[in-house]
Amino acid sequence: MEPATPDALDLVEEAILVWDDLSGHLRDAYHIARTEPQEIAEPLVGAHRYLCERLDLASDEIAQRLNRLLERCHYDTVDVDTYADLLAEHAAGMAGATGC
Repeated sequence: MEPATPDALDLVEEAILVWDDLSGHLRDAYHIARTEPQEIAEPLVGAHRYLCERLDLASDEIAQRLNRLLERCHYDTVDVDTYADLLAEHAAGMAGATGC
C-alpha cells in the first residue's frame, strides 16, 4: 500500500461524502439494487480509519474529522465505533452520536 498522506485522507473523506449521497439513491431503489450500501461504505471507512492511524493523528483531530463527516452525511455510512480505540478520551462522547 502507498504511504499514508494527508491528501489521501482528504480524498477518502470526499469519497465517503459522495458515497453517502449515492447510497441514499441506492436505498430508495432497494428493489433493483445489487449492492448493499455497507458493502461500499465499510471499505471506505476502513481506509479512513487506517489513514488516521498511519498518520498518527491525535484523537482530537480524528474526532474533529469524524464530526465534520457526521454533520455532512445523511445516511449510516460511518460507524463511529470503528474509531473507538483511536479516539481514546473522545470515545464515550462519540459512541452516542448517530452514524453518518
